[in-house]
Amino acid sequence: MLTAARPAPARSDAGTHPSYDELLRRLCDAEADVVFFPVRHHSPAAAGLVGAWIERRRPRAVLIEGPSDFNPHLNELGLQHELPIAIYSYVRRPGGTSGAYYPFCEYSPEHHALTAAFRVEAQVAFIDMPWRLLAGDEAATHRYGDGELRSSRFTAELCQRLQVEDFDDLWDRLIESDFELDERTYLERCHALCLNSRLAAYPVADRDRRREAFMEQTMKSVLAEVGARPGPVLVVTGGFHSSALCWRWERAAHAGWSEWEELGASDALPPTQPPNHEPSGGEPSSEADGGGGTHEAGIALTAYSYARLDALTGYDAGMPSPGFYEEAHRQRARGRTFDHQPLLRKLVQQLRKRRQVLSTADLIAVETSARALARLRGRRHVWRRDLLDAVTSCLIKDELSYACGSPFIDAVHEVLRGERRGRLAAGTRTPPLVADIQRLLAEFELEAGQGARALELDLLEARDLTRSRVLHRLLVLGIRGYERTGGTDFLGREDLSRLWERWRLAWSPDFEASSIEAARYGSTLLDAARERLLEASQGAPRTAAQAAELLVQAARAGLTGAMGKLFSELAAAISSETKFPEVAATLEHLLFLYCHDEALGTAGQPEIAGLLVTAFQRSLWLLELLTGGDPSGNSVRGVRALWECLRRAALPELEREELVLVLGRVRRDPDKAADVRGAALGVLVSAGELPASEALAAMRGFADPSELGDFLTGVFSVTRELAQRDPEIIVALDGLLLELSAEDFVSALPSLRLAFTFFTPREKHHLLSTLWGSLGMTQRDPVRALAVSPEVAARALVFEERVFETLQRYGLEGDD
Repeated sequence: MLTAARPAPARSDAGTHPSYDELLRRLCDAEADVVFFPVRHHSPAAAGLVGAWIERRRPRAVLIEGPSDFNPHLNELGLQHELPIAIYSYVRRPGGTSGAYYPFCEYSPEHHALTAAFRVEAQVAFIDMPWRLLAGDEAATHRYGDGELRSSRFTAELCQRLQVEDFDDLWDRLIESDFELDERTYLERCHALCLNSRLAAYPVADRDRRREAFMEQTMKSVLAEVGARPGPVLVVTGGFHSSALCWRWERAAHAGWSEWEELGASDALPPTQPPNHEPSGGEPSSEADGGGGTHEAGIALTAYSYARLDALTGYDAGMPSPGFYEEAHRQRARGRTFDHQPLLRKLVQQLRKRRQVLSTADLIAVETSARALARLRGRRHVWRRDLLDAVTSCLIKDELSYACGSPFIDAVHEVLRGERRGRLAAGTRTPPLVADIQRLLAEFELEAGQGARALELDLLEARDLTRSRVLHRLLVLGIRGYERTGGTDFLGREDLSRLWERWRLAWSPDFEASSIEAARYGSTLLDAARERLLEASQGAPRTAAQAAELLVQAARAGLTGAMGKLFSELAAAISSETKFPEVAATLEHLLFLYCHDEALGTAGQPEIAGLLVTAFQRSLWLLELLTGGDPSGNSVRGVRALWECLRRAALPELEREELVLVLGRVRRDPDKAADVRGAALGVLVSAGELPASEALAAMRGFADPSELGDFLTGVFSVTRELAQRDPEIIVALDGLLLELSAEDFVSALPSLRLAFTFFTPREKHHLLSTLWGSLGMTQRDPVRALAVSPEVAARALVFEERVFETLQRYGLEGDD
């Protein structure tokens, strides 16, 4: 028997205060009028036993830990759903949105209690506090997690004493792997584990005490409605709460119990409605949140999957490997001793799919090792940890590097996880957003259907533009089945000659679930997408460029209602930005929206004009403070954006004289990078503020091979026409390159090639013709093509030059 982690409280009157043993005896009394049945959520053992208890004792009421605001819709859980599914509860407040899940799978105790209660015609009710009252101070959005038990000091000590790895292995050792476990033994072990974990966690978190007070109040309300019907009452909750609820219930009959504060119980209730007046959970309801504001809340069923259940970690984590425990549950239900062979066969099939070779000898080794590990751990049959450890020890031939997986380990985890996906039964109530999405998809012929199809949209066509906006709203909300695969890049804007998009529409099993879960943001697609985008803007701190990208995203989705808030946030981001490339990138986005937009409907907006002026002025100030190089080239793009903004926006607040003064100082500043100085020079030449001869003189000042290519990159990024209309530039550059040694030329080659990427093929041909003319050649003169790449040719020149230097050093050169 498990023992207490800390002593029971001192008793001045043994007849009035409950001892640890007294409380435990009451908890384990399965024949009492009110039975507190502890469960670990998603425990197959608990599921089977609680269902059997209900069939045996036929209670008048079954009260289950679950969201009480779903009680008006409990009949929906009796429909023919394909499990797993989840109750999804959501709330939207002025400060943001949040949602929580209550998952049900084939082996969930809560689901077994519900279905068994329906069969015996017992009164059924969820008794937990609604999510809308918990969302403010609850971190766990998976409401059937094991956070309290996992984090308990008692759990850690017991794992160490029993030599098991973690809470999952501890639970398996005490409960799941014992296929001969009966009801009494289960209650003793589970209550002792959970009670001691609670005592070790003293003082209990306030949120748990508030929930337990709410559960007690709801229990009284439901039982008052049931009246004096025959039969006991069953209370099914997570084991961590069972002892507190038992103490609360029994204190009415044992006056002395009310003086015992050991369980950290509290009568403090949040301001809330009585349990029998909960919102219906159908249409989203609006009500006061207790703080002077209002919120909208809703609740509905949604499809779930074993992959999502298994991916939960931290405080949200529940039982892992749902595929394994489903197999264990089915074998337990058939009255068999657990046989791991079906899972081993699935593992072999999975490895073959992955084209991994598993020899007969390997399979024998895994089997032998798993059985030996099970015997060593005191089990009569192979269990989850035994199988995992056997595969690791027998199939992993090489050392596993950190963060580097193994196909064998991945395969066994996939088998233990399972592939099951849930599906809601026909007629299940859904939030209004789902209907609005389905209506729009039908209206604009955007249904995915059973197969994948490609869709191409011309954004200059009114209907296609509207379809694009609908699809972008789906993207904002993360609705599955819709993917943008090509088209105009409105962020990079390399090619705006054609405004178009290509989409891939494909049926996804997660389409309905993602639509339901997006209902937390609004009742229509337009409202929900707007709220989701605004929530994203209020999340983690963003650079000014990232804030501007959100503005572009809003424009693509046609979310004009969100732009006012985004404008103010972007203005604040620009004013606080300290990096020139970030503000300059913001300037590019704003310039596009203000001047070049033909499809997004933002051209000429005065709010964008104001942001343009703010970003322009901030960019000038940060440009003068810029130091060091920028391998990404964003600083050069920033200088070009300043010039483009002045040329195209035509706003009186953009001062040309100020730009010229700043760029003049930048081009002469030796602390600035060569490419930035080159870009500044290029702008001044393009603006007619400097003659081309200045560029020629400056180029000679950057003859160093480490700077020449970078300088030209800056110049040509802004004014490549300079090299085309002034032959002296090309001739001078040719002379500088001929003066370089072969080794210096190879060093300068990468940046030189980058500099000439700004020219089109036709422009490059013109430059070559200009150079030929300066050398007295014509286009008819033969030019042999290189048989190797330019890099190989450059390295050959270096090698050849070194050979000649060595020959000369030792006097081995010939007469020629």
